[in-house]
Amino acid sequence: SMTAYQITSMMEGVVQSGTATILREVGKPIAGKTGTTNDEKDAWFIGFSPDLVVGVYVGYDKPRNLGKGGTGGHLAAPVVKD
Repeated sequence: SMTAYQITSMMEGVVQSGTATILREVGKPIAGKTGTTNDEKDAWFIGFSPDLVVGVYVGYDKPRNLGKGGTGGHLAAPVVKD
């Protein structure tokens, strides 16, 4: 459907020119969304390619700050790349 195409296209933009550009190095079409909670206590990347779906969450059991730059694009997306 047109809606699925539009959402996939937007999510591909996250990898091509947004917060998950590190995943361009994979060399296959990937779409996804990074996320970070307030005060950088949790970070994630949820995404998919034509043959894989992946979700990575980074955080502590007892919430605490992940440190400067503790965002989904800097912490979770590189895990997906590896």
